[in-house]
Amino acid sequence: MPEQQQAEQVALLLALNEQVVRPSEFSLRGDISTIGREISCDIVVQRRETSRRHARVERQGLRYVLIDEGSANGTYVNGRRLTEPHLLDNEDLIGLGSTMSLLKFVDPLDTYVPARGLRYDDQLMVFLLDGRALELTPGQARLLLLLYRNVGRLCTRDECALQIWGQPYEAAQHAAALDMLVAGLRARMRQIDESLDMIKTRRGLGYVLEQ
Repeated sequence: MPEQQQAEQVALLLALNEQVVRPSEFSLRGDISTIGREISCDIVVQRRETSRRHARVERQGLRYVLIDEGSANGTYVNGRRLTEPHLLDNEDLIGLGSTMSLLKFVDPLDTYVPARGLRYDDQLMVFLLDGRALELTPGQARLLLLLYRNVGRLCTRDECALQIWGQPYEAAQHAAALDMLVAGLRARMRQIDESLDMIKTRRGLGYVLEQ
């Protein structure tokens, strides 16, 4: 019996304000779960700042992805407004129309063992590092995609400039900006693992991604 009960456990969305969010607890059993002010949504939020169809949660394999539905006031995770689909982590806090958290994502099993290293999810168009989504600027994402698709090979500064800005590399115009992008990318990766040193600089030439 305990094994059967454990197998039936699924991820949940918990209401943090039961006066405006119904139901107070929602099991993410389906492939898509809708959130909004409209009564037909799976989770109904009675706030003016929340759009009728505000956001949805999609099941992607063993994980869940939060997607804004083009809402007027935005969807937030842990106080940050989403600009792209967000791969949910256990205990993520979700705001709908403001930074105030209304929902909490909970994985009661918390048994996922993510793949180590860096990978790119083509369907979600996000990078995962040790199973966690990297939140990157557009320039950082374009640069990392170039390095990722050429892992182990030197990517010249000219290739990097073409990938990021669509222009040939000009030291006076691009050198400082490229260095800042690389530094920012390394910093984002070290937020997940402080010991990481995957992007190697070949001074005067370019960069290599080592897995």
